[in-house]
Amino acid sequence: MENNLVLTSENILYKQLGVRKNTKVLLINDYSPNPVYDSFKEALSKKSIPFREVMLSVERNSSEPIYEALADMLWAKVIIAPTKKSITHSPETKKAAEKGAKIITLPGITEEVFLKIAEADFKQIEKENKKIVKQLKGKSKIEISTSSGTNISFSIKKRELHGLKPKTKGYSMNLPTGEVYCAPIEETADGEIIIDYFGESINPKDKAWLKVENGRITEWNDSAKAFVSLQQVENGLIIAEFGIGTNKAHKKPIGNVLHDEKIFGTIHIAFGNNVSFGGKNRSPVHNDLILVNPTVLVDGKKLEW
Repeated sequence: MENNLVLTSENILYKQLGVRKNTKVLLINDYSPNPVYDSFKEALSKKSIPFREVMLSVERNSSEPIYEALADMLWAKVIIAPTKKSITHSPETKKAAEKGAKIITLPGITEEVFLKIAEADFKQIEKENKKIVKQLKGKSKIEISTSSGTNISFSIKKRELHGLKPKTKGYSMNLPTGEVYCAPIEETADGEIIIDYFGESINPKDKAWLKVENGRITEWNDSAKAFVSLQQVENGLIIAEFGIGTNKAHKKPIGNVLHDEKIFGTIHIAFGNNVSFGGKNRSPVHNDLILVNPTVLVDGKKLEW
């Protein structure tokens, strides 16, 4: 096992989460081989800390219900999920957090991205997140434009802002960290999006285009099909998330959404499920697309990173 992977796992388990001998730990996986998952197992085994494991199907959609894991998730006090498909916005994740579990989700994690967790300045990220939250709190209209052609607006009035260090006993936290996000008021979203990056499927050369009307994707071009095809399930075409990247250790896209959505100075917009963080759209999918070099107006005033 790569020693640096285990060291990073130990840091997350023992320094960030405070895992002790009697902590009820659950590890969730959905593919093999998975070096990051194995590094958590080794980190726990080195201290003889018992843990449970759940293997999910990799064929499921990101953030769809994971009924088979619910009993174990409600048992656990610490849950680590270095999965290929996200459980971040699954209903079971919300239930476990509400019961008091600390949940770390690492959807699509790679060894490269995992090791970048150690490069992040968590105090700087928290400072930046507070700066962003201060500019968004109590505001309403968001307007986003980019040089590639995105021009979309929506309201976030009275929607809860997320991204600051959790203060509650139970929570769900994405690693790597570095974002402020909320659920737009779904039906208020109108405009056009030119997707700059979506994993390894879409990049700026593709000029992937979406039209959004009353909060829903209504038209798209052939280049956007790689994204839209994943969303063509119940309520999958409805806007879900407005996110702002704040991690200065993430400098440029690498084709991994977990990494790319945290890049300092970027915006990510997701479609699909958002009931786990204050929205009203229930869907079996949640996928984020990345916008680079954005100009964001908050009630007419330019957002400053």
